Amino acid sequence: MHYFLKSVTLLSLLLLAQITLAQEVSSARESHEQTVVDAVPQVGKHVMANTDASGMILSLFIVLALIIVSALVLKRFNFFQQNTSQLKVIANLSLGSKERLVVVQVGSQQLVLGVTAQQITLIEALDEPISLPSDKSLPLSSNVLAFLQKTNNK
Repeated sequence: MHYFLKSVTLLSLLLLAQITLAQEVSSARESHEQTVVDAVPQVGKHVMANTDASGMILSLFIVLALIIVSALVLKRFNFFQQNTSQLKVIANLSLGSKERLVVVQVGSQQLVLGVTAQQITLIEALDEPISLPSDKSLPLSSNVLAFLQKTNNK
């Protein structure tokens, strides 16, 4: 998440630098045009004068929308899970809109927990650990899953 925020910040700074450079070039071009004697009247010379500010505002909204969408995607798919070897969620079953039944492995012991919006309740400590197939993938489309596997292999 830290690298993502750094890259978004760098991208927005580059975008603002590009907009500033474009404004400087257009102002230099206008000052050069003013020095030239106008033999023919220029129709619509100042029509595009307001697009610089509106373009900058539009770019700002696009960057903000990109940040929000990226945060939602990262939160939804949880790409950056902390790698803890002592604590793992083995199974997860949704019982309602905010109620879940979760099997958690703490060290060598597995616990069945009831999770609601208000509390977490220990239902049972399992005597015999359950095992699930390790090849469990997210229900993503094949293109997205192939892309993620390709980036993980690099």
